[in-house]
Amino acid sequence: MSAEQRKSGAFKFTFWTFLALLLIYYAWHSYSSGQMINWYYWEAAADGYAVNANTFKEATKEKPMILEIGPHAEITGLQAVPVKKGERLPIGCNGIISKKELEEGKRVKLEDDRIVVMVPMQVKEAKGFKYKDTYKHKGIKTNPWSGAWNVAWVLALGVCLGYSAEGFTDLFGLKLKKIEHYGH
Repeated sequence: MSAEQRKSGAFKFTFWTFLALLLIYYAWHSYSSGQMINWYYWEAAADGYAVNANTFKEATKEKPMILEIGPHAEITGLQAVPVKKGERLPIGCNGIISKKELEEGKRVKLEDDRIVVMVPMQVKEAKGFKYKDTYKHKGIKTNPWSGAWNVAWVLALGVCLGYSAEGFTDLFGLKLKKIEHYGH
């Protein structure tokens, strides 16, 4: 193998590995900054109150938790933000308590300017399967572009890692034979 081919292989390996590392960093930053979470919890799919369901999961009928209703830009603690269908959700929201559930008053109820949470989770059965029905992920609509972003990112990372591997084999002069497939 000539020095020129090794130099070309080293450049290819370095360039594509650097791009792969940039893509990995971008994905990690997108996750750690909360961008991915904000894309998942994008819009309200129903009229109701945006909440962070993790804050009241210990509520019981004997010891209910009370959520203060207000126009918060970020949900921290026991808070609820009124939202209409199609509105962007506030930061920290991971579910919606619908107005229909408040009217029923079985699990949650509206008292003055507060929401009283009595049953944050109940076991239900549908089509023979039991599942936990919580307010987490309920009543939300995800960003339609987030799925396309994930697919594009995975494809770009695959291309970068593929060319990086090709540069690695060129760098060390490895010649791998392709398998020939014969059709019958």
